[in-house]
Amino acid sequence: MADSLKVKQAIKRKFPVINIDDSLQSAIQLMAQANVSVLAVKVGEQLIGVVTVSDIMHGLANDYDLNTTKISTFMTKCEFHTDSSTKHSCIQLDEDQDVIAAIKVMYEAGVSHLLVTGERNSPIGIVSSLELVKLIASEE
Repeated sequence: MADSLKVKQAIKRKFPVINIDDSLQSAIQLMAQANVSVLAVKVGEQLIGVVTVSDIMHGLANDYDLNTTKISTFMTKCEFHTDSSTKHSCIQLDEDQDVIAAIKVMYEAGVSHLLVTGERNSPIGIVSSLELVKLIASEE
């Protein structure tokens, strides 16, 4: 049953967004207010990566200044596989990928959140390992 489930059934299409120039403090506050463990990072209207609670913990453990350290210091930047951008890509999932394959990708990469792309490889959301596991549980 789980092999017929698709990533698009678990993605969050609306998610908190932070600007690449915002501070570590801003990220902490936004995560707390939205009660999430991942934020999408944008430059203008372009989605360029993610920052996770693990990234935040790394910043705090390394004594980054909360107010002057920018998100760009510790976020995971993504350059999507499109005609104009092919280098330094982060791991991402296609919305039509099956859930078990997606979980394997996450496990092997050692991450719990990934960006999801749709038509023409454009970013459309974020998926967490927890949401994928919940989707599998709902089918049992």
